Amino acid sequence: MPDPFRPLVGTLAVVALLAITAPAPAQKPFDDPVLERMRKDIFFLASPECEGRGIDTKGIEKAADRVAEVFQESGLKPAMKGGSYFQPFSVTMSSKLGKPTELTLTGPDDAKKEPKLNTDYSPMGFSPTSKASGDLVFAGYGITAPGLKYDDYAGLDVEGKIVVILRRTPRYNEKGDKRFDTTVNASDDSTHAAFATKIEVAQKHKAAGLIIVNDTSAAGKNDPIAQYAQHASGTTPAKFPVLFLKRAVLDEILAAAKQKSLTEIETAINENLKSQSFALKDWKADAQVTVDRKEVKTKNVVGVLEGAGPLKDETVVIGAHYDHVGYGTFGSAGGPTASGKIHYGADDNASGTTGLMELARRFGGIKNRQGRRIVFIAFSAEEIGLVGSQFYCKEPLFPLDKTVAMVNMDMIGRTKPVPTDWLGLFGKKDRLVVYGTGTSDGFTELVQDANKKPDFKLSVLPAGTGPSDHDSFYRKKIPVLFLYTGTHGEYHKPTDVPEKIDVPGMKKTTDFAEYLLTDLSTRESPPKYVAVKDPWSDPTESRPARMMGPRLGILPSYTFEGEGVLLEGVSPGGAAEKAGIKEGDIIVEVGGKSTPNVGAYMTAMGAQKAGNAVDIVVERKGKKLTLKAKLE
Repeated sequence: MPDPFRPLVGTLAVVALLAITAPAPAQKPFDDPVLERMRKDIFFLASPECEGRGIDTKGIEKAADRVAEVFQESGLKPAMKGGSYFQPFSVTMSSKLGKPTELTLTGPDDAKKEPKLNTDYSPMGFSPTSKASGDLVFAGYGITAPGLKYDDYAGLDVEGKIVVILRRTPRYNEKGDKRFDTTVNASDDSTHAAFATKIEVAQKHKAAGLIIVNDTSAAGKNDPIAQYAQHASGTTPAKFPVLFLKRAVLDEILAAAKQKSLTEIETAINENLKSQSFALKDWKADAQVTVDRKEVKTKNVVGVLEGAGPLKDETVVIGAHYDHVGYGTFGSAGGPTASGKIHYGADDNASGTTGLMELARRFGGIKNRQGRRIVFIAFSAEEIGLVGSQFYCKEPLFPLDKTVAMVNMDMIGRTKPVPTDWLGLFGKKDRLVVYGTGTSDGFTELVQDANKKPDFKLSVLPAGTGPSDHDSFYRKKIPVLFLYTGTHGEYHKPTDVPEKIDVPGMKKTTDFAEYLLTDLSTRESPPKYVAVKDPWSDPTESRPARMMGPRLGILPSYTFEGEGVLLEGVSPGGAAEKAGIKEGDIIVEVGGKSTPNVGAYMTAMGAQKAGNAVDIVVERKGKKLTLKAKLE
């Protein structure tokens, strides 16, 4: 599971969590053959041989081969047309600008503007090494959304041209109109604000390049430009240069082209929700970007059990990511001394992968199975931003419009007895957290039915979002359920070893997942997607403090690609709420330190002490406010 307190793309921050877990004794073989094969599976996946399954290690290849071997032994067919279980893709691990990198804007009578790199403009990390030259066309917010009856490209010819667009969406953060709401992960509609979505739309319209300008809400007083490195790692390169430009430069061009100012254009769009797109007559751009990009090739492992009967053309996905953070050079929570040591990732997520392999054996062994197709996916590159599941959803091997549900398992190996009632009078049960119960009608009842035999103490949450691979499917409007046994002190540390896995508890969670899969693959009517507005949260993190470092009590957005830390929520009664910080605020400074992203925020918070009062600067509706918070 990737750290929810860092962006999914870019800086990888160290989390300061959690309660300390006592060391476990060495695992002994089990008499039960199912427990024993699961024990062997997790000990292999979390062995030194697999090198922490970092996507840049040879060890992850051994893990992928083992998963594919189990799929084959279980009777699953390769999902790829060429007869392979491997769905390959590339991941950008690092990227930096080289020379030449230039932008020239040419107007009537050969008037030229040459914006200054990193002052007036900057290429974004989405840019490949590329050139583009073409007429300038302004296309509003760069959104094509037929379902919302809004299209900035309607009637606009942008083929072979450089498109200029605004950041974010119309009426950003305004509570009155929810069509483009990005403060709550309510539906796939919120993805219209994402840079990646805007790039994809421009590519579909055959643009030659893309220039993005801050909207008013993102610009604030200083109109910061998104620097190249912020969006470099983990991103899929665009097909053309993608540049970020200062509003003042565009306003000069608009004035020269005898058009309204950018603020006037925004106001017109926001008032009527009608596009204000036009060609910038006699203006063109020449852009060149040079990039030194380090890419790593990795792969999802995908096996399929074909369906039979009237439901055979529909699909249910069961997934778990098999990658981890390797030697801890990125994503480690172990501090400086942990870098270079194998981070075994037994719970995160050899446990979920072990459950996936066990389910492949069970369902593969059913003779004359009737029902929907079941697709088993071990995702890669989850730890740097759900890249594998996002890639599958972008390049699905089976149609997403006939994928009726997705079940995800991530960190299912550390079941923990918790009181069955708040006073602890009636004993304890193993805990299981289930997300997504609100993403389809009837999921709450399904989860309760699945629990009759395992008898967990359930924590159920309606949210379909969250820092694991189900999120990618939920954003494609597919109902999801996510199984998770909770946080612990070994998270993203070298001490997350297989000896500390509760194998019987892991099997019990797998039994729970088996019930879900059986129901979802055979029920007559498919579950219907429901958008859920509740933000993601982790109930297993609410612990009395042995916490490491101060806490503000916020829920950052992990999809926000702008400057600062967008808040999807604040903890009731927490330091943030007491200070007047609100959902939808963007934290841009902590204690005098700039926080352009979640990584910088964590660094700034790490320099503070619990109990101290610290100035928190937030942007709220385009205005900066300084609020004083007493850290907890």
